[in-house]
Amino acid sequence: MFGCQLPVASCQLSVTSYQLSGTLPLPPPGAAQQLPRNAAGVPHISHLTSEYRCLVHAEQLTMMFQAAVAAVDPEELVEAALRRRQLDPKGGPVTVLALGKASAGMVWGTHRVFGDSLSGVAVLAAEADLPDGVRGYVGSHPIPDEASVVAGEALVEAAGSAPLGSLVLCLVSGGGSALAEVPAPGVSIGDLATVNRLLLESGAAIDEVNAVRRRLSQLKSGGLARHVQTADLVTLAISDVGAAGADTIASGPTVVCPEAHDPLEVLRARDLADVMPPAVLAVLAQAAPAVRSNHVVDVIADGATAAAAAVVTANRLGLSSTIAERPLAGEASDEARRVVADTRSRRVDVVVHAGETTVTVTGSGKGGRNHEAALAAAMELDGRPGAFLAAGTDGVDGMAPGAGAVVDGQTASMAREAGLEPGDYLNNNDSGGFFDLVPGRIVTGPTGTNVADIWLAGSDSG
Repeated sequence: MFGCQLPVASCQLSVTSYQLSGTLPLPPPGAAQQLPRNAAGVPHISHLTSEYRCLVHAEQLTMMFQAAVAAVDPEELVEAALRRRQLDPKGGPVTVLALGKASAGMVWGTHRVFGDSLSGVAVLAAEADLPDGVRGYVGSHPIPDEASVVAGEALVEAAGSAPLGSLVLCLVSGGGSALAEVPAPGVSIGDLATVNRLLLESGAAIDEVNAVRRRLSQLKSGGLARHVQTADLVTLAISDVGAAGADTIASGPTVVCPEAHDPLEVLRARDLADVMPPAVLAVLAQAAPAVRSNHVVDVIADGATAAAAAVVTANRLGLSSTIAERPLAGEASDEARRVVADTRSRRVDVVVHAGETTVTVTGSGKGGRNHEAALAAAMELDGRPGAFLAAGTDGVDGMAPGAGAVVDGQTASMAREAGLEPGDYLNNNDSGGFFDLVPGRIVTGPTGTNVADIWLAGSDSG
């Protein structure tokens, strides 16, 4: 097994190896070593510390994940998209309205093209440097708070202040629906926090969560576009929801979203209607307001972009690979077991998956959907050749410290030899606690991008 430090901004991968014979020692300080490379610059992969040699190893999967994240660098993507579109501000100012986990990089990509003519607002997940003229606000995620409201109101003010005939660029990425918020009249930010928390804990799918969020917001489902009244509006988006459409990214601040789910029915299906604040139910019973829809919208990257880069890296490592036809969805642990079982039936070394799962919280532990998936996969792989990686491209995974984890067929048995029962940790939703003790966690820090999750399932059957 390996504990991995993954410096996303660099092409060098640092891997720490631990001998797992009977006990699970804590990672020794300074143990990371660069993988040796051959004359062609390709990393040399040594075997796992297991009784068998698996054709696909944890190091290879981490390199594939690193390549996937690098392929969705927001600064590069936005610059390329703007140069491709050849937008002309006609010598006037360019206003940016950025919200989401990739905001900083997207703004800098815009600055590469338009230089110091930029002004506007960027809503961020963490403090970051921004070009002069662009004001930064840090919102809250995954539950919006008062800081999110301050950020949302700043976006509205900047949108309404754009000069007549000028260019407004809305730069949207995943996470924006919580980072920036302006509640519907009569609804407080405390009400929104309650709604978000209850929906997430219920295991509601992201499209169900967003259906409720949109109707309770003055920003979502085209709400922000309503405030851009006299300027030309262009939206560039990096998607964390696959091919679902721009209307679902950050709950569509400039794009009207067709209602696939009735918000009240979502609450009733999850037995949440009776515990909702009265103001919430009152707003959800009203019709959605009309919003602006006549502008350019361009989704410039999504999980498929990252998955394709992982496949290219697999090929360079001499591995056969394929991208799964079905996007990740549903309960994380169930999906992980399905993915591992499906991989055994395919005659390839690695199957690449993109998407986002959920976790229905019934225990008292800490974790995230990717840690939970990795733990479930470790139990499914138990005693068999294979390796599995699950990690968030944003570098964050719920309440666990890290992006996710990588496991193999010996992870579960080695944990048991140390007196740890993997099933107990899974049942208590304590995958974070499990990987506090068992090597395998992937730590990137915030990556500055977000196209949801990448799972890599390796087999010896290729």
